[in-house]
Amino acid sequence: MGKSDDNIHQGHRQRLRDRYIKDGGLKNFEDHQILELLLFYSYHARMDTNEVAHRILNKFNGSLIDLFSASPKEIMRRTGVTEKVAVQLSMVSELVSYYVRKRNEKNTKFDNSDIVEKYVLSLFINCNEPKEIFHLICLDKKRCLKEDIIMGEGTADQIKISIKEIVHKLLDNEAAYVILAHNHPGGATMPSVADIKTTEVLRDYLGKLGIRMLDHLIVSDNSCFSFAAHRLCKLMYK
Repeated sequence: MGKSDDNIHQGHRQRLRDRYIKDGGLKNFEDHQILELLLFYSYHARMDTNEVAHRILNKFNGSLIDLFSASPKEIMRRTGVTEKVAVQLSMVSELVSYYVRKRNEKNTKFDNSDIVEKYVLSLFINCNEPKEIFHLICLDKKRCLKEDIIMGEGTADQIKISIKEIVHKLLDNEAAYVILAHNHPGGATMPSVADIKTTEVLRDYLGKLGIRMLDHLIVSDNSCFSFAAHRLCKLMYK
C-alpha cells in the first residue's frame, strides 16, 4: 500500500470525524459508517475500515443491533476479528445500558409504572441473552434506588430463586420496597404459572417482614409485562 492510499484512508477517516462533530451525532450516518467510526480506534490508519465494516456487518445480516448484542466470542467466531476488536464492539450495548440505567436511577423515585419500566428495560438492552436473569431492585422508604442485584442466572426457560437469599439481600440493604424483574429469552412476556406462584409466595413472605413488593416485570424483545399493571398478585405502586 503506497503513501497515496494512506492519505486516502486518513482523509476519509477525518471527514467522517468532522461530519460527526458538525452533525452533532450519528443521526445522518448509515450503519456501516457508524461501525467504521468505532473501528478507527482498533485498526491502523492505513487500514481500509470501510471494507472491514461491511464484512463484519454482513456476518450479522447487516444488523448493528445483532452485532452489538453478541458476545466477544461470538463476534470473533463469526467475523475472524481479534479479541481487542470484539471486546470493543460488544461493549457498545453494555455502555448504553449502563448509561441509561445510571441516568434513570439518579435521584429518581420509583413510584410509577413508566419510570420503573424504563429502568427495567435498560437492564435488558441485551435482551438476546440465551438464559433467564433475575434482578432484585431494592428501594428505600422514599422509593429511591438503594441497590440493583442480580440474584441468579438460569437456563433458557427457568431460573431457581432462593427466598432465603432474597430476604437476606433485602435486609442487608435495609430495603423498604422491592421490584422484581427477569427476562424471557423465548420472546414471550406472559408469566408462567411458576412466575405467578413465586411472586405470590415472595409478596406474602416479604410483607410479613415489612417489605412491600411493588411490581414484578418480565422483559423480552424490548417489551415488558407488569404484574402490577395487570393486577396480578395484588401489586400496585400506590
